[in-house]
Amino acid sequence: MNENRIPILDIHQATFLDFKGIPPDLTKQGSRVVFNFPNTKEVFELIQAYNKNPTVPVLDFVHHLRRVRSRMLAAR
Repeated sequence: MNENRIPILDIHQATFLDFKGIPPDLTKQGSRVVFNFPNTKEVFELIQAYNKNPTVPVLDFVHHLRRVRSRMLAAR
């Protein structure tokens, strides 16, 4: 695994990062798709923010969720 990438399996967490402007790179591992993000301080701060249950605009988040899910299904 590349040390410059953070692998995430949670589509909602990946969507939050995408919503905040950091799109994932997708890789397939077996039957799973892994969302890979840069190993940066900004990503770690956004992961911490996600775990604090932030308020986000629902329609905007759902739009990003659909886009990330579509990319995930295409990668399978």
